[in-house]
Amino acid sequence: MKRHDSIFNYIFWPIVITMLLAGASPGNAQEPMHTMDFQHPNALKAFLRYQADRPVLISAHRGGAAPGYPENSIHTFARTLSYTPAFMEVDPRYTKDGQVVLLHDDTLSRMTTGRGKVIDYTLAELRQLYLKDVDGRTTPFAVNTLAEALQWAKGKTVLILDQKGIPALERARLLVMQNAKAHAMLIVYSVEDAAAVYRYDPEIMMEVMVPSLEALAAFQAAGVPMENIVAFVGHKPPKDPAVVVGIQEVGVTPARGTSFELDRAYTSGRISRGELHAGYLALVASGVAMLESDLATEAGMAVQAAWDADSQREPPKLTADE
Repeated sequence: MKRHDSIFNYIFWPIVITMLLAGASPGNAQEPMHTMDFQHPNALKAFLRYQADRPVLISAHRGGAAPGYPENSIHTFARTLSYTPAFMEVDPRYTKDGQVVLLHDDTLSRMTTGRGKVIDYTLAELRQLYLKDVDGRTTPFAVNTLAEALQWAKGKTVLILDQKGIPALERARLLVMQNAKAHAMLIVYSVEDAAAVYRYDPEIMMEVMVPSLEALAAFQAAGVPMENIVAFVGHKPPKDPAVVVGIQEVGVTPARGTSFELDRAYTSGRISRGELHAGYLALVASGVAMLESDLATEAGMAVQAAWDADSQREPPKLTADE
């Protein structure tokens, strides 16, 4: 399959999903990327409503780190998008001087050439460090700020901001300050926080924890509209198989993590690449409509190949005026 023939490369008003030439930073060799361009927060919300007649969505956990490409790095985001359209799950943390950088751990040694706690360093000091890849090798890439990532992501992808010490309302304010509500959303861990974010700004999209139908009902009872959420059911199958169907029935996209089981089984050599792809497709067959994966490029290729093989499905044929 040629990349420009992908089913993702069509116009779906009022968003555009296409491929562009865009480098991760000025001066870098440009690579073709699958991109998503949402023109308004309501377009993002509409796109994330559950739709049975489209491919499953991909969320790249920590941006899709790979050999030579560190997690939470703009360069890694660009690499991931060169393989597949994907949302980018990222980890914002405060620095000593109140700036916000993208780093998963609260300590530096695993992710960078530094040592100690992230909060004990200023942004200028963190800029002197280099990021490490998934194998612990030093890369030429520096720490990125959230502001840099949000600016880069506009017109290309959607950042999904995990908590990592920054409460939900503070992250909501950051999105508003950066005018990023159309290309970023929040992971929110409680009904109370989701309701508070919705009251603060009803345009902000959230990924919330919904392991059961009772949890889904709690969000509804708290006044959180279903069009404002994606429902993360967990990293393991929900105890009640009806959960995924129940989420679909209210128009919410059910999301499932693959990092702890499928992805880890593959990277540890316990399953083959074919078994990995089959595992992704089994989750899709169960009704999951978004996969959050450490191996986003593999998940995207598995989903795309399955879609291409299904000759009965055709993407919408729309023009910009329709």
